[in-house]
Amino acid sequence: MGAEPGEPERVRSYRCSDFSSLEQAVRAYLNDEQISELDQLCLAVAAPVDQELIDLPNNHWSFSKLQLQASLGARLTVINDFTAQALALDLLGPDDVEWFGAPRPTPGGIRTIVGPGTGLGVAVVTAGGEIVPSEAGHIGFAPSSEHEIDVLRKLFLRYRRVSIERLVSGPGIENLYWANRRLRMREPEPDQMRYSPAEIAAMAHDGDRLALDSIDDFFDILAGFTGDMALATWATGGIYLSGGVFRKLRRFLDIERFRARFQDKGRFTRFCEEVAVGWVRREQMGLLGCSAALRDAGSTRSRQP
Repeated sequence: MGAEPGEPERVRSYRCSDFSSLEQAVRAYLNDEQISELDQLCLAVAAPVDQELIDLPNNHWSFSKLQLQASLGARLTVINDFTAQALALDLLGPDDVEWFGAPRPTPGGIRTIVGPGTGLGVAVVTAGGEIVPSEAGHIGFAPSSEHEIDVLRKLFLRYRRVSIERLVSGPGIENLYWANRRLRMREPEPDQMRYSPAEIAAMAHDGDRLALDSIDDFFDILAGFTGDMALATWATGGIYLSGGVFRKLRRFLDIERFRARFQDKGRFTRFCEEVAVGWVRREQMGLLGCSAALRDAGSTRSRQP
Protein backbone atom coordinates (compact mmCIF):
# COMPACT_ATOMS: atom_id res chain seq x y z
CA MET A 1 0.00 0.00 0.00
CA GLY A 2 1.13 3.58 -0.60
CA ALA A 3 1.67 6.43 1.78
CA GLU A 4 -1.96 7.55 1.55
CA PRO A 5 -4.28 5.23 3.50
CA GLY A 6 -6.10 2.85 1.21
CA GLU A 7 -4.35 3.88 -2.00
CA PRO A 8 -3.31 0.70 -3.89
CA GLU A 9 0.11 0.39 -5.47
CA ARG A 10 1.82 -2.32 -7.54
CA VAL A 11 -1.51 -3.50 -8.92
CA ARG A 12 -1.47 -6.44 -11.33
CA SER A 13 -4.30 -8.31 -13.05
CA TYR A 14 -4.30 -12.03 -13.77
CA ARG A 15 -6.73 -14.43 -15.41
CA CYS A 16 -8.09 -16.99 -12.95
CA SER A 17 -8.13 -19.57 -15.74
CA ASP A 18 -4.34 -19.36 -15.96
CA PHE A 19 -3.92 -20.84 -12.49
CA SER A 20 -5.05 -24.12 -10.99
CA SER A 21 -5.42 -22.65 -7.51
CA LEU A 22 -5.65 -19.37 -5.64
CA GLU A 23 -2.34 -20.06 -3.92
CA GLN A 24 -0.65 -20.44 -7.29
CA ALA A 25 -2.00 -17.04 -8.36
CA VAL A 26 -0.85 -15.39 -5.13
CA ARG A 27 2.62 -16.87 -5.52
CA ALA A 28 2.78 -15.66 -9.13
CA TYR A 29 2.09 -12.11 -7.92
CA LEU A 30 4.71 -12.36 -5.15
CA ASN A 31 7.24 -13.63 -7.66
CA ASP A 32 6.41 -10.95 -10.26
CA GLU A 33 6.71 -8.21 -7.64
CA GLN A 34 9.82 -9.83 -6.10
CA ILE A 35 8.25 -9.98 -2.65
CA SER A 36 10.15 -12.47 -0.52
CA GLU A 37 8.43 -11.91 2.84
CA LEU A 38 4.73 -11.53 3.52
CA ASP A 39 3.42 -10.38 6.89
CA GLN A 40 -0.32 -10.17 6.31
CA LEU A 41 -2.70 -10.74 3.43
CA CYS A 42 -6.34 -9.89 2.80
CA LEU A 43 -8.29 -11.77 0.15
CA ALA A 44 -11.68 -10.57 -1.09
CA VAL A 45 -13.43 -13.53 -2.72
CA ALA A 46 -16.74 -13.88 -4.53
CA ALA A 47 -18.17 -16.45 -2.13
CA PRO A 48 -19.51 -16.84 1.40
CA VAL A 49 -16.56 -16.87 3.81
CA ASP A 50 -18.06 -18.12 7.07
CA GLN A 51 -16.69 -21.66 6.64
CA GLU A 52 -13.08 -22.81 6.86
CA LEU A 53 -13.25 -24.24 3.34
CA ILE A 54 -14.00 -21.59 0.71
CA ASP A 55 -15.58 -22.68 -2.59
CA LEU A 56 -16.03 -20.01 -5.27
CA PRO A 57 -19.33 -20.60 -7.14
CA ASN A 58 -18.26 -18.77 -10.32
CA ASN A 59 -14.72 -20.13 -10.38
CA HIS A 60 -12.92 -23.48 -10.28
CA TRP A 61 -10.95 -22.56 -7.16
CA SER A 62 -11.52 -23.74 -3.61
CA PHE A 63 -9.19 -23.47 -0.64
CA SER A 64 -8.78 -23.97 3.09
CA LYS A 65 -8.14 -20.74 4.99
CA LEU A 66 -5.97 -22.49 7.56
CA GLN A 67 -3.93 -24.38 4.98
CA LEU A 68 -3.41 -21.30 2.82
CA GLN A 69 -2.31 -19.24 5.82
CA ALA A 70 0.16 -21.93 6.86
CA SER A 71 1.50 -22.36 3.34
CA LEU A 72 2.04 -18.63 2.78
CA GLY A 73 3.35 -18.04 6.29
CA ALA A 74 1.34 -14.84 6.71
CA ARG A 75 -1.64 -13.68 8.76
CA LEU A 76 -4.64 -14.19 6.50
CA THR A 77 -7.90 -12.24 6.42
CA VAL A 78 -10.59 -13.50 4.04
CA ILE A 79 -13.65 -11.37 3.32
CA ASN A 80 -16.48 -11.46 0.81
CA ASP A 81 -15.70 -9.40 -2.28
CA PHE A 82 -18.66 -7.12 -1.65
CA THR A 83 -17.78 -6.76 2.00
CA ALA A 84 -14.61 -5.24 0.56
CA GLN A 85 -16.63 -2.99 -1.74
CA ALA A 86 -18.78 -1.87 1.17
CA LEU A 87 -15.74 -1.14 3.36
CA ALA A 88 -14.36 1.02 0.56
CA LEU A 89 -17.39 3.34 0.60
CA ASP A 90 -15.96 5.25 3.56
CA LEU A 91 -12.76 5.90 1.57
CA LEU A 92 -14.51 7.63 -1.35
CA GLY A 93 -14.15 11.32 -2.06
CA PRO A 94 -16.92 13.67 -3.26
CA ASP A 95 -15.89 13.24 -6.91
CA ASP A 96 -15.79 9.44 -6.77
CA VAL A 97 -19.56 8.97 -7.20
CA GLU A 98 -21.76 10.10 -10.11
CA TRP A 99 -25.28 10.62 -8.75
CA PHE A 100 -28.29 9.83 -10.92
CA GLY A 101 -30.79 12.65 -10.58
CA ALA A 102 -31.38 15.00 -7.66
CA PRO A 103 -31.67 12.72 -4.58
CA ARG A 104 -28.66 12.55 -2.27
CA PRO A 105 -27.90 10.14 0.58
CA THR A 106 -29.34 10.77 4.02
CA PRO A 107 -26.40 11.04 6.45
CA GLY A 108 -26.31 8.04 8.75
CA GLY A 109 -28.71 6.05 6.58
CA ILE A 110 -28.28 2.45 5.49
CA ARG A 111 -26.13 2.12 2.36
CA THR A 112 -26.33 -0.71 -0.17
CA ILE A 113 -23.77 -1.47 -2.85
CA VAL A 114 -24.67 -3.53 -5.91
CA GLY A 115 -22.25 -4.58 -8.61
CA PRO A 116 -22.47 -6.74 -11.74
CA GLY A 117 -19.23 -8.48 -12.68
CA THR A 118 -18.61 -12.19 -13.16
CA GLY A 119 -21.60 -12.52 -10.85
CA LEU A 120 -23.82 -9.99 -9.10
CA GLY A 121 -22.55 -8.78 -5.74
CA VAL A 122 -24.54 -7.07 -2.99
CA ALA A 123 -23.60 -5.83 0.48
CA VAL A 124 -25.16 -3.54 3.05
CA VAL A 125 -23.64 -1.02 5.47
CA THR A 126 -25.90 -0.52 8.48
CA ALA A 127 -26.46 2.83 10.16
CA GLY A 128 -23.94 1.72 12.80
CA GLY A 129 -21.28 0.90 10.22
CA GLU A 130 -21.60 -2.89 10.36
CA ILE A 131 -21.08 -4.70 7.05
CA VAL A 132 -23.76 -7.24 6.18
CA PRO A 133 -22.67 -9.34 3.19
CA SER A 134 -25.23 -11.22 1.15
CA GLU A 135 -25.73 -13.50 -1.82
CA ALA A 136 -28.68 -11.46 -3.08
CA GLY A 137 -27.49 -11.89 -6.66
CA HIS A 138 -28.81 -15.45 -6.44
CA ILE A 139 -32.37 -14.32 -5.72
CA GLY A 140 -34.76 -15.53 -8.39
CA PHE A 141 -35.38 -13.21 -11.34
CA ALA A 142 -38.82 -11.56 -11.23
CA PRO A 143 -39.85 -10.20 -14.67
CA SER A 144 -41.73 -6.89 -14.77
CA SER A 145 -42.96 -6.81 -18.38
CA GLU A 146 -44.30 -9.13 -21.07
CA HIS A 147 -40.93 -8.94 -22.81
CA GLU A 148 -39.07 -9.98 -19.68
CA ILE A 149 -41.50 -12.87 -19.22
CA ASP A 150 -40.62 -13.98 -22.76
CA VAL A 151 -36.90 -13.68 -21.97
CA LEU A 152 -37.39 -15.78 -18.84
CA ARG A 153 -39.19 -18.48 -20.81
CA LYS A 154 -36.23 -18.68 -23.21
CA LEU A 155 -33.73 -18.86 -20.36
CA PHE A 156 -35.63 -21.76 -18.84
CA LEU A 157 -34.33 -23.70 -21.86
CA ARG A 158 -30.84 -23.14 -20.42
CA TYR A 159 -31.38 -23.14 -16.67
CA ARG A 160 -33.68 -24.97 -14.29
CA ARG A 161 -33.69 -21.87 -12.07
CA VAL A 162 -33.00 -18.34 -13.33
CA SER A 163 -31.43 -16.10 -10.70
CA ILE A 164 -31.04 -12.37 -11.16
CA GLU A 165 -27.30 -12.73 -11.82
CA ARG A 166 -28.10 -14.93 -14.83
CA LEU A 167 -29.14 -11.64 -16.47
CA VAL A 168 -27.26 -8.92 -14.58
CA SER A 169 -23.59 -9.84 -14.92
CA GLY A 170 -21.02 -10.43 -17.66
CA PRO A 171 -22.50 -13.85 -18.47
CA GLY A 172 -25.92 -12.19 -18.07
CA ILE A 173 -25.26 -9.94 -21.07
CA GLU A 174 -24.56 -13.09 -23.10
CA ASN A 175 -27.78 -14.68 -21.83
CA LEU A 176 -29.86 -11.62 -22.69
CA TYR A 177 -28.43 -11.39 -26.20
CA TRP A 178 -28.96 -15.14 -26.72
CA ALA A 179 -32.56 -14.96 -25.50
CA ASN A 180 -33.37 -11.92 -27.63
CA ARG A 181 -31.94 -13.58 -30.74
CA ARG A 182 -34.11 -16.62 -30.14
CA LEU A 183 -37.15 -14.40 -29.64
CA ARG A 184 -36.60 -12.53 -32.92
CA MET A 185 -35.21 -15.11 -35.32
CA ARG A 186 -37.57 -17.49 -37.10
CA GLU A 187 -34.87 -20.14 -37.21
CA PRO A 188 -32.53 -19.46 -34.25
CA GLU A 189 -28.88 -20.24 -34.77
CA PRO A 190 -27.34 -23.23 -32.94
CA ASP A 191 -27.27 -22.96 -29.14
CA GLN A 192 -23.46 -23.19 -29.11
CA MET A 193 -23.18 -19.89 -31.01
CA ARG A 194 -22.05 -17.50 -28.28
CA TYR A 195 -21.09 -13.83 -28.16
CA SER A 196 -18.91 -12.39 -25.42
CA PRO A 197 -19.93 -9.24 -23.50
CA ALA A 198 -17.10 -7.37 -25.27
CA GLU A 199 -18.42 -8.47 -28.69
CA ILE A 200 -21.97 -7.46 -27.75
CA ALA A 201 -20.76 -4.06 -26.52
CA ALA A 202 -18.81 -3.57 -29.76
CA MET A 203 -21.90 -4.43 -31.81
CA ALA A 204 -23.96 -1.99 -29.73
CA HIS A 205 -21.33 0.70 -30.32
CA ASP A 206 -21.75 0.09 -34.07
CA GLY A 207 -25.52 0.52 -33.77
CA ASP A 208 -26.63 -3.12 -33.80
CA ARG A 209 -30.24 -2.96 -32.65
CA LEU A 210 -30.33 -6.38 -31.01
CA ALA A 211 -27.17 -5.65 -29.00
CA LEU A 212 -28.52 -2.24 -27.94
CA ASP A 213 -31.84 -3.74 -26.89
CA SER A 214 -30.07 -6.45 -24.89
CA ILE A 215 -28.04 -3.80 -23.04
CA ASP A 216 -31.25 -1.85 -22.41
CA ASP A 217 -32.68 -5.04 -20.90
CA PHE A 218 -29.58 -5.34 -18.72
CA PHE A 219 -29.99 -1.83 -17.30
CA ASP A 220 -33.78 -2.17 -16.94
CA ILE A 221 -33.44 -5.37 -14.94
CA LEU A 222 -30.56 -3.96 -12.88
CA ALA A 223 -32.65 -0.86 -12.11
CA GLY A 224 -35.62 -2.93 -11.02
CA PHE A 225 -33.43 -5.13 -8.83
CA THR A 226 -31.66 -2.20 -7.18
CA GLY A 227 -35.05 -0.66 -6.44
CA ASP A 228 -36.00 -3.94 -4.76
CA MET A 229 -32.76 -3.82 -2.76
CA ALA A 230 -33.54 -0.24 -1.71
CA LEU A 231 -36.82 -1.49 -0.28
CA ALA A 232 -35.33 -4.64 1.25
CA THR A 233 -32.59 -2.73 3.07
CA TRP A 234 -34.35 0.66 3.49
CA ALA A 235 -31.34 2.27 1.84
CA THR A 236 -31.86 5.90 2.80
CA GLY A 237 -28.06 6.26 2.77
CA GLY A 238 -28.04 5.50 -0.96
CA ILE A 239 -27.64 2.76 -3.52
CA TYR A 240 -24.10 2.54 -4.91
CA LEU A 241 -23.48 0.82 -8.25
CA SER A 242 -20.10 -0.74 -8.87
CA GLY A 243 -18.57 -3.60 -10.84
CA GLY A 244 -16.55 -3.98 -14.01
CA VAL A 245 -19.52 -4.75 -16.27
CA PHE A 246 -21.33 -1.56 -15.29
CA ARG A 247 -18.16 0.43 -15.97
CA LYS A 248 -17.80 -1.06 -19.46
CA LEU A 249 -21.43 -0.44 -20.37
CA ARG A 250 -21.84 2.95 -18.68
CA ARG A 251 -21.83 4.83 -22.02
CA PHE A 252 -25.08 3.07 -23.00
CA LEU A 253 -26.94 4.01 -19.81
CA ASP A 254 -30.04 6.23 -20.02
CA ILE A 255 -30.13 7.72 -16.51
CA GLU A 256 -33.75 8.96 -16.70
CA ARG A 257 -34.93 5.54 -17.86
CA PHE A 258 -32.89 3.87 -15.11
CA ARG A 259 -34.37 6.06 -12.38
CA ALA A 260 -37.90 5.57 -13.74
CA ARG A 261 -37.54 1.78 -13.52
CA PHE A 262 -35.80 2.01 -10.13
CA GLN A 263 -38.65 4.08 -8.71
CA ASP A 264 -41.53 2.04 -10.19
CA LYS A 265 -42.46 0.30 -6.93
CA GLY A 266 -46.21 0.74 -6.61
CA ARG A 267 -47.16 1.92 -3.13
CA PHE A 268 -43.49 2.60 -2.33
CA THR A 269 -42.72 4.65 -5.43
CA ARG A 270 -42.55 7.81 -3.33
CA PHE A 271 -39.92 6.29 -1.05
CA CYS A 272 -37.74 5.16 -3.99
CA GLU A 273 -38.03 8.59 -5.59
CA GLU A 274 -36.09 9.94 -2.61
CA VAL A 275 -33.38 7.26 -2.57
CA ALA A 276 -30.03 8.38 -3.97
CA VAL A 277 -28.53 6.18 -6.68
CA GLY A 278 -24.95 6.66 -7.79
CA TRP A 279 -22.27 5.03 -9.86
CA VAL A 280 -18.92 4.60 -8.12
CA ARG A 281 -16.32 5.93 -10.55
CA ARG A 282 -13.40 4.89 -8.35
CA GLU A 283 -11.54 1.82 -9.57
CA GLN A 284 -9.95 -0.90 -7.40
CA MET A 285 -12.77 -0.80 -4.86
CA GLY A 286 -11.96 -4.34 -3.73
CA LEU A 287 -8.36 -3.43 -2.97
CA LEU A 288 -9.45 -0.32 -1.12
CA GLY A 289 -11.78 -2.44 0.98
CA CYS A 290 -9.05 -4.97 1.70
CA SER A 291 -6.81 -2.19 3.01
CA ALA A 292 -9.64 -1.09 5.33
CA ALA A 293 -10.19 -4.69 6.45
CA LEU A 294 -6.52 -5.08 7.36
CA ARG A 295 -6.65 -1.91 9.41
CA ASP A 296 -9.79 -3.14 11.12
CA ALA A 297 -8.53 -6.70 11.65
CA GLY A 298 -9.39 -7.91 15.10
CA SER A 299 -12.27 -5.46 15.53
CA THR A 300 -15.95 -6.42 15.45
CA ARG A 301 -16.95 -3.94 12.77
CA SER A 302 -17.25 -6.44 9.95
CA ARG A 303 -19.65 -9.39 10.32
CA GLN A 304 -19.07 -12.18 7.80
CA PRO A 305 -22.02 -13.97 6.14
